This record gives sequence, C-alpha cells and structure tokens, in this order.
Amino acid sequence: MQNGKIKTDCKADKSSCAEPCEALCAAGYNSLHAGDLSSAIDFFERAVALDADYIHSYMGLAKVRLPGDGYIEIIKKLIALQKPEKYVEIGVEKGAVLRLFDSSVQIVGIDPEPKIDAVPANVTLHKSLSDDFFAAHDLELLLDGSFDLAFIDGLHVFEQVLRDFINLEKIAASDSIIMIHDCLPLDRRTSERQRKTIFWSGDVWKIIPCLKQERPDLSIFTVPTYPAGLCFVTGLDCHSRLLKNNYDAIVEQYSPLDYSDIQERETYFSMTANDWPTITRTLSDNLARTRL
Repeated sequence: MQNGKIKTDCKADKSSCAEPCEALCAAGYNSLHAGDLSSAIDFFERAVALDADYIHSYMGLAKVRLPGDGYIEIIKKLIALQKPEKYVEIGVEKGAVLRLFDSSVQIVGIDPEPKIDAVPANVTLHKSLSDDFFAAHDLELLLDGSFDLAFIDGLHVFEQVLRDFINLEKIAASDSIIMIHDCLPLDRRTSERQRKTIFWSGDVWKIIPCLKQERPDLSIFTVPTYPAGLCFVTGLDCHSRLLKNNYDAIVEQYSPLDYSDIQERETYFSMTANDWPTITRTLSDNLARTRL
C-alpha cells in the first residue's frame, strides 16, 4: 500500500473516532485469531463506517478478506524459487521488498521520495518519477540486458501503471516476470481514482481487464494476498507496441470503468488461490507456455 507498511497495533494513529474504532478493531483481531471470520468482518466494517481514515479498520478488513501469506511473504518465496539476478522496482518507499534480495542481485529502484535510511550497495536508486526516469535513462543499458523480475508499486492510478508496464515490457525477456501491486480492490471507497482514505489502492485494478482484453497473448493471474492483491504477468513481448501505439485510446476506454463494472471477481481478475503450491504451479504453467 502507499504510505508504507502500516503496523497492525490498534493503539497507533488515533483519529477523531479513535477510541470506539480502536475497540472495534481490537475485537475484530480477537475474532480473527479465534477463527470467527464473520464476527471479525462485522467488527472491522463497523469501525470503517465510524471513521474511514482509521487505518487499522481497513487493514483488519483486508486481513479477513485476503487470508494467507501477505505479498511480502509471497515475493520472498518467489525470489527463493526463481533466483533472479536482475530486479527493477517502481515505488521503493521504505525498501521492504528490496531487502528481500541477496546482495549479489543487481537492482534498479525508482521512487521520487524514497524513505530508505541506507541504500544497499547492490541497489542503484533513482530519485525521480518513473516517467522522468524512463525519459532520461536506458534501463536496458543500466542492467546490461533485460530484467528477471520487476515490481510496479508506484502511483496508484491506472494510466501510470499502464505507462510503467509499457516501459518495462520493452526490455523484458521472454521469461521475465512483472508483478503489479494493489490490483485487487477492497471496496469502492479505497479503489477510486481520487484518494479519499489513508488506505488507498486507487484504480490500479483497471490494468487487469485492460491487459486481458488488449493483450490476450499475455499470461495473467492475481493472488488475493494482503493487503490489496498481487498480479503476475508473464509471456512478455519486448517487440509489442500495441499498448504504446494505442495508449490514448486505451486510457479513454478503461479509465471510466466503475467499481460496479467488476463482474465475478475470481474470473474478472483471473484469481489464483493464495496457496504457494498453487501459485508456483500456475506460474510454472504460464512460463512454460512462453517457451512453446
């Protein structure tokens, strides 16, 4: 999520409704730990209704609705499985994902306002907007080739994610993997283009129906992982210019999508269960198709 990885201690970040929200949040977590998911959802939804900016209400709701490993744990397992040598991250923030990699991995990070205290020696950090970075730098030259793994977690608006995807794909190898964060909307309020809440995934979710319809040659699946989903895209084609050449028309078509347009979620977002054997099997099958 934007604004960092929020602690789940309900005593932090008090607001105008802090005490009742804190009590509901604590009850929600107690129910969650006891396995009473129905009660947990009720407590967290009541807290959200009291104050949408009490961050732990939404974080708790995400915990209930998206059980299993969080996205950090999934990426950590993916790194162990794939053993990438070159990695690109758009939206570095505090560097939680960067720190998962071995010091031998060549990393390019892009963020206009990173909050990293100490940048690892293997990380080249560019303090700029991603559009400015790609306009000024040749990523393929910086990496001396393509990347193995890339992570898009920058500005949470559809057209920016689309541009970041286009710029990454043009140097991708056939077996490269692009991950897109915050692509599974929790509710209408937190998934709109205009930010209204602290917990905000924006309209990143529109990238999935866009890529599925405009680029059926890609292999896409989404893991419903805490706090707002993680999408995997493979079958990348560095020669494709379809998205770039039709960018304006694509933005015009998909930006107006409304939360009510989301159909059956599992199908709409090509969801795969948040279970590591299932994830690895799906990823392996998708990568195998690119080799045919």
